[in-house]
Amino acid sequence: MKINVSVPTINSKNIIESDIICSQLNGTSKIEIAFEDLLPYVNPTNKKALDFFLIASFIYGIDRFIERHANSIDGWSRELHISLPVYEMQAWATSTLHLEQLLSFLTGDHWKIEFKVNTLNLPIVTMQNIPNESAQINLFSGGLDSLIGAIDFLKEHDQEKLMLVSHFDPHISARQEQIILREKLNEKYPERFSFIPSVSVSLSTSNIEKEKTFRSRSLLFIGIALLAGTYSNASIMVPENGTVSLNFPLSASRRGSCSTRTTHPTYLKGINQLLDKIGINNKVENPYDLCTKGEMVNNCKDLDFLKLVVIYSNSCGKRGHRVNWSIKDRDHCGVCMPCIYRQAALQDILDTTKYGNSINKNNTGRKVQTPFLLSKQGQDFNACLSFIRKDFSDNEIRDELLTNGINDIIKIDDYVNLMKRTRSELKKWINSIGSSTIKNKAGIQ
Repeated sequence: MKINVSVPTINSKNIIESDIICSQLNGTSKIEIAFEDLLPYVNPTNKKALDFFLIASFIYGIDRFIERHANSIDGWSRELHISLPVYEMQAWATSTLHLEQLLSFLTGDHWKIEFKVNTLNLPIVTMQNIPNESAQINLFSGGLDSLIGAIDFLKEHDQEKLMLVSHFDPHISARQEQIILREKLNEKYPERFSFIPSVSVSLSTSNIEKEKTFRSRSLLFIGIALLAGTYSNASIMVPENGTVSLNFPLSASRRGSCSTRTTHPTYLKGINQLLDKIGINNKVENPYDLCTKGEMVNNCKDLDFLKLVVIYSNSCGKRGHRVNWSIKDRDHCGVCMPCIYRQAALQDILDTTKYGNSINKNNTGRKVQTPFLLSKQGQDFNACLSFIRKDFSDNEIRDELLTNGINDIIKIDDYVNLMKRTRSELKKWINSIGSSTIKNKAGIQ
């Protein structure tokens, strides 16, 4: 289906607005970008980073605008032929195919992109009083991994400064957690880091059913970081444990396009290749791509401080869906995969996180009770139990990784070992807190 993104405008509050139109669905939407805090980082003489950020914002908006299941060709993959405005036409014209392939890998869709001239004139704001001496830019989501990434840098580089950037969408973002964690970091490491207030990018209106997944969000995070680093060659770090980055399929139904790839090594490699093509010197890296989440925790460079502040981080992927939580006023659901990985990662320290459900719950549902492991709420954990129970050989793990997009043969054995350690970490946690029924389903005797 064809989708047109209008040339953006900017209003008196420095909010960038663009209309997204899909005539095939009679669908219209408006994407709004709160650009006030990003204006000083726009380089008037080189707008490639601005282009990347706007493209990432538009892709994020389109990804949310077109509901996946109803508009897919196979129940999952959408065919999206889009028209986007850019400033640097030549740079993007020679990189179009690479961008299309990168987006297809990230979201599982088929992207076709055409570019048109962006005529938006932005207000000129100087860099006065804007911190620009940061050696590194970290994506800061409010989650546990990004917290560890910030702590590790601040502890190890006492002569260098860090910049934190984040994105806000009212449907998913842990904005309050970001604010609290920044305050805690500032108390521990005063004047050691700067930050750009969480940038709001969202669909303000839409006349059709929206998509509920957020697969393109990591592209938007990187776009914000690139714009923040437009005057420097600062490294951009995406702190994410290697288990989640690989997103090894827990079951056969989660293979291929249904597997999230927001920080997948092949995706990040593709991002850096794209940046090289368009002439941006910043590099995007994940220093934890060979670590389990538990290894990130236990090897944190300031573990005592992490223990004090971990309670303020939020890892839950389902915190907006509390209707079937056993205890509804908690911070984490306790049974989605991000919560499961978090609990397993924190098993060697005191985990004071408040979880709304236990993995040992028997039934779930409001009017009709359903066995937990057979319910939609329990499907993640049920798949996790299957993953732990299956006795994978090294070759089976290797084949799954290759099928799921790994193309770095040099590191393939390291990734195999990472998945084996992940299974051990999960098995140890389940053996510690699981009921006899849960242990039996996990193959733990």
